[in-house]
Formats: sequence, C-alpha cells, structure tokens
Amino acid sequence: MCIGSSFVPDNIRDAASLAAKLASPTDGLSKSLRAALPPKVRKTLSTGNAPQLNEATPAALVRALNKLAKGPSLYDSVRFPENVLSPETRAYRDENPQLKGEKLATLNRLLLRDAYPEELSTQPTTETDWLATSREPAKLGAEEFLGANRQYWGIENGTHQRLDCSALEDRLRIRDHNAVEVLGFLHRVSISLFVAWAKTQRNQRDQTYPTWQSYHDANRWIMIRQITKAPT
Repeated sequence: MCIGSSFVPDNIRDAASLAAKLASPTDGLSKSLRAALPPKVRKTLSTGNAPQLNEATPAALVRALNKLAKGPSLYDSVRFPENVLSPETRAYRDENPQLKGEKLATLNRLLLRDAYPEELSTQPTTETDWLATSREPAKLGAEEFLGANRQYWGIENGTHQRLDCSALEDRLRIRDHNAVEVLGFLHRVSISLFVAWAKTQRNQRDQTYPTWQSYHDANRWIMIRQITKAPT
C-alpha cells in the first residue's frame, strides 16, 4: 500500500476532537502542531466538544500537519514508545534507517497518525470519476479513456493555462479570423521560446511567463530576432 507523505482533508476523521486537543495542549507534539497553525485559527479552537468548527479550521489543520510532516524527524523513543507505534510504523522505521525527504515525511505522517489514532487516518481514499464518450467500450476501454482524460488535463494545466491566464487569450475580442490565427500562432511560439528561456534563469521566481513578457516589452526586437533568426 502506498502511504504517501502528505495529509489530505479526508485523512482527518474528527477535526473537532483534534482541535479540542490543540486548544489546551498537554504534550510537546500537540504544542508543536498548535504552533504550526495561523494565529487566527488558534483563537478559534475550542476546549469543548463544539458541534461546528470554523470553516477554515479543517484546511488549516491539514496544512499544519503537513508542515510538521515535512520538517525534522518527529520520532523520539520517549515521545513514541514501542507500545504506541503501530506495526506499520515500526516496520517502516526499521526498513528505512536513513530517512530524508519524502521518506522522512512519510514516517512523520505515520507518527502523527499513531499520536492521534481517533482523529487521523492514513488510509487512501477512493474517488469516483464519471466520464462520457460516444465511443464503444471495445474501441475505448476504461484504462485508455482515463489516460486520455489525464492527457487532456495535462494540456489544460500547461499550454492552455498559460494562454488563458498569462497571454489573456480568453479576454481577446478580436473577430477577424486571420488575426486570431496569427495571434494564436505567435502566442504559441512565444510560449515555446519562454520554456527554453526559463531553463536559463537561476532564480525560480523569474521563471514565469509574465516575467518573460515584461522582459520583452522593453525591447520587442529581442522577440523578433528570436523568431526570425536561423536556429543554431
């Protein structure tokens, strides 16, 4: 079973109970988890069994849990004696003596689950997706259909996202078919050049399409030369 290194909202079984424990923490782990919450959320925690939580609390709890999971190792033989650890956690710890990165986060996630067994779960959740197609099952099986759908969203989250959000194609009010085709071609050429240019930028914050646009707004001949000169 793939445990994963991050919590998701479905992993919180009882957000109210967890929030109540963090309202007045009595152990170091709960104090650390409480400290990872934003100050505004800490103020909303109740010591009673409140029937309803602030709507922002569950999401804040997930972020705080993941912050602890991705930090230094939470394991300590005093904090987590053998009788507290689940067989799954003990096996993962013993199989991975040198933990770092995702493996460390996975162990921390298991430890947090063991520390709050009634409130947290690490079991994977099942999600049902409904997809519609005019093709017959013999021509497009379930696995191929899901792969095609994932490929579609890969395009939407890549090129199309840049075209719609950064190049602002959705806001264009051009009606001339020829102008639309020319601008669409130039936008796609620009994105291709941007991808190559972003790989040369050391600062990750500069590896964005708006930064690329502003860089060329100052001197549009840079873009013209990149389009017209012969490839090397």
